[in-house]
Amino acid sequence: MFSPALRRFLPHATKFALYSLSGSTAAVADLGSYFLMLRLGVWYLAASVVSGVVGFFTAFLLHKYFVYRKRSAFMKHLLRYFVVDMMNLVVINSFLFVLVDVWDMDPRPAKFVALAPVVLWNFFVYKFAVYV
Repeated sequence: MFSPALRRFLPHATKFALYSLSGSTAAVADLGSYFLMLRLGVWYLAASVVSGVVGFFTAFLLHKYFVYRKRSAFMKHLLRYFVVDMMNLVVINSFLFVLVDVWDMDPRPAKFVALAPVVLWNFFVYKFAVYV
């Protein structure tokens, strides 16, 4: 009845929904602070880095305690999450730079475009590499 790919995903559907909810909350914190800093005249890449830190702490705490319900190994999870998030930050800001400085895209929608590729793969990276 279900395809093999769907059968493999179904056991993770509830966690993915919680991940999406907490990730959306972190995205609001990230994007909200990004847009606020742009409005205050902060350079878009600096604003992206600072907003990434805001999003990092919001996402880490929500994912650790709300999605994956891991109460122990705080420093181990924080270090792993930090490594993954720093890779994400490099990918997002590199993509953001190309979109804004090379393709002359407005930095506001460019941030949404730059975040998109990272969102989906993070669920599985966090589940199988960070919170293990």
